[in-house]
Amino acid sequence: MSRHTATEARRNLFHLLDSVEQGDTVILERKGVQFRLSLVKQQPLEAPQESPIRVLDEAILDGEWGWQADTDGELSFTPRKDEP
Repeated sequence: MSRHTATEARRNLFHLLDSVEQGDTVILERKGVQFRLSLVKQQPLEAPQESPIRVLDEAILDGEWGWQADTDGELSFTPRKDEP
């Protein structure tokens, strides 16, 4: 554990942060009030959520089908025509 004045902490902030990161306890004092620097543990990453889009036909993913828009803007599936 180390104790420092606020003025010392200002001059050596990065060194003190490194010490805290390595597990040391650092106490700062300003006008008789003491503060303890501590490391905030990171929250574990959330598990990826399932996509709201479900694929019902793998042929779509394989590129065997595409989309065609009609004059009203309605979309419909169309089979992909292979180029000769």
